[in-house]
Amino acid sequence: MQFLALLLTAIPVFGTRILLPELTGPHKVGLRNLELVDHGRVDPFSPSGSPRDLGVTLFYPTKEEFSKHLPLAPQFAPAVASHVDDVLSLTPGTAASLTTRAHLDAPLTAEVASAPVMLFSHGFGFTRGLYTALLQDLASCGWVVAAVDHPYDAGMVEYPDGRVVPAQNWSWPLDPPVRELALDTRVADLLFVLKQLGGAMEADGRRGGLYLQEDAEGIYENHTLKAMFNTSRVVALGHSFGGATAVEALLNSSAVVAATDLDGFLYGPVVRVGTDKPTLVLGFPEHYATDDPTATPGWPALHGWRRDFTVAGTVHESYSDYSIFADILGTEGPEAGTISGERMIQIQRTYINAFFSNFLSGIDDNGFLSKNDTQFPEVSLRRS
Repeated sequence: MQFLALLLTAIPVFGTRILLPELTGPHKVGLRNLELVDHGRVDPFSPSGSPRDLGVTLFYPTKEEFSKHLPLAPQFAPAVASHVDDVLSLTPGTAASLTTRAHLDAPLTAEVASAPVMLFSHGFGFTRGLYTALLQDLASCGWVVAAVDHPYDAGMVEYPDGRVVPAQNWSWPLDPPVRELALDTRVADLLFVLKQLGGAMEADGRRGGLYLQEDAEGIYENHTLKAMFNTSRVVALGHSFGGATAVEALLNSSAVVAATDLDGFLYGPVVRVGTDKPTLVLGFPEHYATDDPTATPGWPALHGWRRDFTVAGTVHESYSDYSIFADILGTEGPEAGTISGERMIQIQRTYINAFFSNFLSGIDDNGFLSKNDTQFPEVSLRRS
């Protein structure tokens, strides 16, 4: 569950930027990087015992007239970009050139108040930025996605003011008590972000606050956020240990109504007591995604609607932007799998959208998630 090295071969650069794939949904996308501090919770991994301090990226649908003159956001903050270059053995400066299709600090429009909300948790040792291609595409389909960095197990967290928190010197697998503490802490992170999104967060714009766009002339109401996100019923998505986090959140909040686990072993109280809430699993075929062979299997704990799909040609890292990097950076190797990055985004977007839209919004999938589909021959229903 650690980063694996990629070898850089050829880089298609557009000016000074390397663009992620185009969005496929009907909406333009905005992106905001936030710092949310939970002053009511001491970070159990902070050497100084400081409050839990989260880095969050918000992806959200916006309107072209409000975003067309705004720059596209970089995929990574500067220090994280250097970290990614290091870990992936890229030519220095490569990760800093990676550019999203989301407009940086695009105004929030009134429509976000009714948009469905998705919480996202990254894999152990990864960072939230390493899932940008998928998350921005989901936002283009109408989702508000809050991607959370979990400090001290994220590879590196960089805050808007430039402060950084590198990962602790941990290695996977974690000792079970540490793993349980890390999982509990991650779930609390997601639920704190959910609470913040559900309240009227007010922030001074000079500090990167969020605003509700009033009209095309750029008039804001009192220069504070008055956008209320729809947090009464939300969904959770995660990769690897983030998948375990997403499923565990089902047990910890009545607001979280469904979870998707991208190739993550399940741990924690949910394995012991189970959940009746719906769960979708996507993973690579060579192992059972929910079931760590050294721990209690997670699949039997899923008592409600459940589906486990495998995707041929994938490896564990295929469920991050690794496969996209293989496409746009010209890299090859088993760490990215044999499936193309754009195809992986298409598969994940389609299955995640169908699942969450069904259980959050009541949009019938017409049996799509109950069988194999000829449009996606790589995807096989393994368990239900």
